[in-house]
Amino acid sequence: MSLPESVRPILESVIRQPTVARGLPLEFWRHPDHRAWIDAFTELAIALTQSDLDEASLPRGYVLIAYLFDWEAQCQFSGWHALENRRNELPAIFVAYEEVGLEGEAEALRRALQAWDASGGDHVAAGAAYNTTRHGYSVDLDRLEYLAGYFIDHADRLLYDAA
Repeated sequence: MSLPESVRPILESVIRQPTVARGLPLEFWRHPDHRAWIDAFTELAIALTQSDLDEASLPRGYVLIAYLFDWEAQCQFSGWHALENRRNELPAIFVAYEEVGLEGEAEALRRALQAWDASGGDHVAAGAAYNTTRHGYSVDLDRLEYLAGYFIDHADRLLYDAA
């Protein structure tokens, strides 16, 4: 089991980001301080999204992290406009949520997208539709903690090249 060589430079960049706790190891998901994980996963997602790495060449975890944490960052920054900003990626985002066990989030987002489209981009309509499918991780921080925990618990399977 080894880190993919193509991801090492991205991980090195992530742990040097000012928004990430100092002193994290390259495999930051092995660090015992859980407070650092969400920021590091978010920075990793943004870096992966901006990279030219081919999804097919990466272990599945990096693809999931890129879609999910980038989406969450978009939502924090843009609110429901994230539906437009990441429209092309939404099918993959829905699948990613389902793959990590957050089917309720995928369904809530599908409903929000339908309402967004039907209303011509109305924030209130999108939010109301999202809230018709409340689930255990509807709160942003709860969902981010779940996601970080998921990737930590499944790191060996999702973040390394098979050897």
